[in-house]
Amino acid sequence: MVPGGRRLSGVLPGWGVPSRRVPTDLVVGLAGIAAGAVVTVLVHASRTRPLVQRVDDGWYRLVQRTHAAPREASSRTLDIAFGTTVDWTVRLAVTAQLLRTRRWSALTGWVATVALGEISVGPLKAAVDRPRPGAAMTRTSMASYPSGHALAAATTAPGIVIALLPPGRTRCRLLAVAVPLAGATALSRTFLNAHWLSDVVGGFALGTGYAFAAPSVVDLIRSSRQHSPAEPRPSDGRFLRPDVVGSDSDST
Repeated sequence: MVPGGRRLSGVLPGWGVPSRRVPTDLVVGLAGIAAGAVVTVLVHASRTRPLVQRVDDGWYRLVQRTHAAPREASSRTLDIAFGTTVDWTVRLAVTAQLLRTRRWSALTGWVATVALGEISVGPLKAAVDRPRPGAAMTRTSMASYPSGHALAAATTAPGIVIALLPPGRTRCRLLAVAVPLAGATALSRTFLNAHWLSDVVGGFALGTGYAFAAPSVVDLIRSSRQHSPAEPRPSDGRFLRPDVVGSDSDST
C-alpha cells in the first residue's frame, strides 16, 4: 500500500509497473489540466462565450465598486513578484540547485513543468484572441486569455515545492501555502483590470495541473524502468536447446 493515491488493480496500462496506487499528484494535475481545457473551450466557443462574458462583466463591475488602496498595493506587489524578471530569476536558481545536487528526476519534472507553461501561453492567446478589460492599471501585452501571470504563478509556486522537497508532511504544508499564493496572484490580475476572471481561472487551472502532473509522470516513467523485468540470463534453462537439456538429464 503506497500512501497518497488511488488504487489501480493489475498493472498500470502501458507502464509495466506492478499494482500500486495512482499518485495523488497525478490525479490533481490531470484534474487541473482538464478544468483548464474546459474553461478554454467555454471562453473560445461562440455558443458559450456570451455566458462566460456575462460572468466576467459582473466580476469586473464588482471589482470597480469595491476598489481599495490596500488591495491594489498587494496586487501590484504580486504583479512584480511573479513578473518576468523575478519569476525567471527564481526559476533559474531552482534549476541551478537541482543541477548542483544532481537530482535528475526532479530536474526533468521541473523543466517539463516550466516548459509546458511557457509553450501554452502564446498559442492559446493567439487561438482565443480575446480583448482585455479596459482601464488596466499595469502594463499588458498580447491577448487576454489565458493570463500569463496566473499560469506562471501556478507553475512556479507549487512547482518549486514539488521540485525541491520529497513527498511528505513538509511538502504538503508548503503546498498548502504555495497553491493559494498562486491563486491570489491570479486573482490580483483582475484587481488591476489586466484580465477577465475567466482568464485567470483558466491560467491558474492549467498551471497548477502542469506543476502537479509533469513531475508525477516523470516519476512513473522512472519507476517503470526500475520495475521492468530483467532479461533472462544465458544460464536459465529457457536458453538451452531441448536436445542439450535432454542430454544433460540423461548423463546424470
